[in-house]
Amino acid sequence: MKGKHLLRLIAVILLVGASLISCKKAPVIDTRFDSLFRKTDYFVRMLDTTYDHYDAFGKYAEDSSDGKYTVTPIGRLIVVKKKTYNTDASYKEIATALSAHYLGDRRVNKCFENESGTVTIDCRK
Repeated sequence: MKGKHLLRLIAVILLVGASLISCKKAPVIDTRFDSLFRKTDYFVRMLDTTYDHYDAFGKYAEDSSDGKYTVTPIGRLIVVKKKTYNTDASYKEIATALSAHYLGDRRVNKCFENESGTVTIDCRK
């Protein structure tokens, strides 16, 4: 009789343990920059497939689909500027997010915050 109770206890412990392991929370994904990434990805891809460089005057500037950023390609640099009403993220957070997004991407040398209050994606060869 004690053997059956012991087996049941072990089975319950194993089931509870297995259910706790399978209930791990999924990592939280920061989606604040999805719209920005889509726009910068477009310009980076175009530098890789269509253009050798953009013009020096920023005539191809476009806003992100959420309207929070203006993305301006100049030469082989892509400049990101926040709209004045966008208080969701600092330029440091934007530079960090872009650096993580393009980590390991051979087309992008680095992403950095400028002193002028913008972020630059360096795609120079």
